[in-house]
Amino acid sequence: MKLDFAFGLALSALSFIFMPSCKSSGGHKAVAEVAPGPELVTTPLSEAQNAVAPSQGKVKIIVSVDWEGQALIEDSLEEMKKFRKDYPEIPLQHFLNAAYYTKNFVDPVKVTKLINSVILPIDEQGLHIHTWRSLVKAAGVGFRTTPSYAEEDVEVARDCDQDCGNDIALSSYEETEIRKLIAFSVNTLTDHGFQKPRSFRAGGWLADHKVLRSLALEGFTQDCSATYAGYVSGFGSLSLESMLRELWPSITSLSQPYNIRFPTGETIVELPNNGSLADYMYPDDTMASFKKVANLLERNPNQDVYISIGFHQETALYTLERFRTGIDQIKAYAAKNNIPIQWTLLKLAP
Repeated sequence: MKLDFAFGLALSALSFIFMPSCKSSGGHKAVAEVAPGPELVTTPLSEAQNAVAPSQGKVKIIVSVDWEGQALIEDSLEEMKKFRKDYPEIPLQHFLNAAYYTKNFVDPVKVTKLINSVILPIDEQGLHIHTWRSLVKAAGVGFRTTPSYAEEDVEVARDCDQDCGNDIALSSYEETEIRKLIAFSVNTLTDHGFQKPRSFRAGGWLADHKVLRSLALEGFTQDCSATYAGYVSGFGSLSLESMLRELWPSITSLSQPYNIRFPTGETIVELPNNGSLADYMYPDDTMASFKKVANLLERNPNQDVYISIGFHQETALYTLERFRTGIDQIKAYAAKNNIPIQWTLLKLAP
């Protein structure tokens, strides 16, 4: 049986009970190097790019939601509504997925209504792509069955009765195909009334130089796919962890936003998901990540530091309770230790 924590909803209750503890990495580099292409140049995010230069730095906490494109789980959406009610001050960075609209027999009006039921005006609407077969075909791209970051590659006859392909890396597609998938996804979402996205996260965090350049060419200003590979250690197959280590070899739990520049002139800001997602983190793990980032602020109190945490829509029913615990622990620790925090989004100067 294929064990996939993002989509194995039938196994979710058991898998979360027996989830192994994650170990955060040490060390911090001012510029987080990436290795998806030798032509990339990375530099620290300058204060000039921030909408407001800080006089007193803060720990800026960004909470994201990955919408996987599998299904809109009404019980999970209800948990998200409760979360919004209990934490109205926290904006969410939604990475929306157009694949909800490409499933067979879908009601697009209902899809739009369900998604909008948990989005607030303070939120950001970004884009998330898993290479679902229905989405790939609707975008006019040839569907690929390999390489998978789960246990085995896709067999259409066996796996695709409803839909499949969610664990095939977007980076396995060619740049022209990736641009088609991005453009189709953007058009689908905006056609149904959502904002034009400018931020992005790849399924499985697997964004190589082709994905990053495609995003820049399609008008995106921010990618949020970089992550510390150690967070997924012990989950299912080893494929995802090894792929992430290859793509993001120097990303740690302390990595901060940075610029990526291509030789052809395109640029994009990378905001690492340095605190991972609730599927892979106990509250104590999230708290440990926060403390490490807070230590960066202590070393340089005039410079904002960022931590990116979050959860998945599909598994929110199981993960939001412990995510809430992590947030409450962060609030209490920050108040006790006089650490300035802000629940926010990464705001770049126009």
